[in-house]
Amino acid sequence: MVVRRLFWEAARRVAQNPEVQQKAADMAAQVYLKARPKLENAGRHLSESARDAATEHDPLKDPLGFAKSLKKKAFPPAK
Repeated sequence: MVVRRLFWEAARRVAQNPEVQQKAADMAAQVYLKARPKLENAGRHLSESARDAATEHDPLKDPLGFAKSLKKKAFPPAK
């Protein structure tokens, strides 16, 4: 319990350090810029898959069929 409290206090003090905050913000920006194209591509792929699945199964009338079709289109089995 004492060790846990010491670690928590150390983490709190490090998090309050402006230099650490700036480095964390810079790192988060770099990660975001690197991941952004992949996230946008994944979003487009999922939207297209949902549209294709909706043409086969009406999501309101056949939600289970829609979900299965969406899963098949969005996440095809690995070969």
